[in-house]
Formats: sequence, C-alpha cells, structure tokens
Amino acid sequence: MLGKAIKEYIDKTGLKQKKVAEDAGMRPQTFNDILNGRRKVEAVEYFNICRALGVSADYFMENMKKAAV
Repeated sequence: MLGKAIKEYIDKTGLKQKKVAEDAGMRPQTFNDILNGRRKVEAVEYFNICRALGVSADYFMENMKKAAV
C-alpha cells in the first residue's frame, strides 16, 4: 500500500524510478520491488525515499489516511 502510494507520486510527478532509487541510496531492483508490493519498505529506506522525493516523512502517511476515509 505504501509502495503503491510512492509509485503513484512518482508517476504523477514524472520522475524516473531509477533516479529516485539512486538518490535514496537503493538498488533500482529493490526500489522496484517496494513500489510493486513484492517487498516491504524498511523505516530507514522510507526516510531516504522521502528525502530523495523532497517530501516530508508524513506526506504519504497523510495521503493514505485521506484515501482511506
């Protein structure tokens, strides 16, 4: 669910997954696995992804709460 929200944000903003993965210090395959729900994101990875995207750590959590309502 979190991976899906991150993937939607990347698609919406036109960013390249490979670039975000590199900026977050992750292998592109690992990042792709997270985005496609094949792997859970660890806390440190989540913070690095948010930093690479230029959003606060609360950004995706707040959006997921809004979507659930």
